[in-house]
Amino acid sequence: MSIDKVIERNQAVGLLAWQCMLRASGLMSLGAISSARKALDTYLLCLQHGAVYAEQARLTDPPEKLVVVYVDALSDCVEKSWQDFRNSLQILLLTQDEVLIWVARIDRTLAERGRKQ
Repeated sequence: MSIDKVIERNQAVGLLAWQCMLRASGLMSLGAISSARKALDTYLLCLQHGAVYAEQARLTDPPEKLVVVYVDALSDCVEKSWQDFRNSLQILLLTQDEVLIWVARIDRTLAERGRKQ
């Protein structure tokens, strides 16, 4: 194998590796920004429900009613947090799939370049 072929193969693999890392880092950045935004949205939703709870709750209410009103107010927050978790997990799995696709491309390139020599 000539030195030119080795350099050419290394350049091709290096470029594919750079593309892989750029795609993966882009997806991870998207996931991080999305998670931060969703966390702030959930926090705002919890604050809004806390305000609703404070409006509806009276000190003279029985404890059972206070608990029911509080749980109703926070059930939306729990559901939204669960949806945010699922979305973040999907982005993470998408990133993993993307990296695996690029690693397969790199392996294929190495195999093809190795066969040509």
